[in-house]
Amino acid sequence: MKTQLLSKKLKYLLLVLIMIPVLYGSGRLYYYITDGFTIDNITSAFPYDSRWAVRPLSSDEQTLAYSILDQKFSYLGKGCQSYVFLSADKKYVLKFFKYQRFRTQPWVDFFSFIPFVENYLDQKVVKKRTKREGFFASWKLAFEELKEETGLIFVHLNKTQTLQKELIFTDKMGFEHQVELDDMEFLIQRKATMLCPYIQSLMKEQKVDEAKKLLSSIISMVLSEYDRGLADNDHALMQNTGVYNGMPIHIDVGQFVRNEQVRNPETYNQELFNKTFKFRRWLHKEYPELADYLETELKGILGELFYTLKPHFKPHD
Repeated sequence: MKTQLLSKKLKYLLLVLIMIPVLYGSGRLYYYITDGFTIDNITSAFPYDSRWAVRPLSSDEQTLAYSILDQKFSYLGKGCQSYVFLSADKKYVLKFFKYQRFRTQPWVDFFSFIPFVENYLDQKVVKKRTKREGFFASWKLAFEELKEETGLIFVHLNKTQTLQKELIFTDKMGFEHQVELDDMEFLIQRKATMLCPYIQSLMKEQKVDEAKKLLSSIISMVLSEYDRGLADNDHALMQNTGVYNGMPIHIDVGQFVRNEQVRNPETYNQELFNKTFKFRRWLHKEYPELADYLETELKGILGELFYTLKPHFKPHD
């Protein structure tokens, strides 16, 4: 009898051991297929907050934004902060926040009656709220003060009743969804070509001067932002920069801050060195002529500091 009972327990244990990797694998497969997208993950219940009220659109801006929103959108990809959808005419992208990043895990809530878990949960809630509010502040700042440098058309950070528009879009699996845009937080941005592929296409066509002009434009854009006391805390220049109509724009607009310190040459010299460091390494490997050109530009700004500065990167860089 004891032998039969032990055998039954072993069978249950074996079944559990088999099910754990099966369930984990199924979850990973689902995430791979869907990128974790659900309507719930782009929906919030945040009340109106005056901090996120952006300036009104001009008549021309409103006409353009509404004409864009009349199109259907299809899934393009995801970033750290948002899910990205492409307009039918392939000229614009629409981004929704990935709100699962700003919510605590349900299993943590289940154990919240335990004092140390409750304290942990409270800390996580504050941290996630602070991070989310930082992204909101960055989107607003980018729209109101860096519209041209970011290619932004429209930013919507509060629930409203004025849009009166439904958006139809398909997810990664091709399933169609429909949302009321008044209830959503989102932005519309011009579709740009990623920086490195754009440079590769220019060099393939032997448009070296055009590539050099683009490099100069990137430096000018960044210095102009520093001069206005605006900084991008994300130094991933290659990943976050695109090209639209031959000019650079910031694709990722989630880490802009107002920082008067970047007006100081001592600060912006280091920031500029940080921002271009990995990009210069890539250019040295792929196009040494462009690397030399960019470094000549930087030496004209940094002077002898170019030879002594060391890159300082934040953990997320």
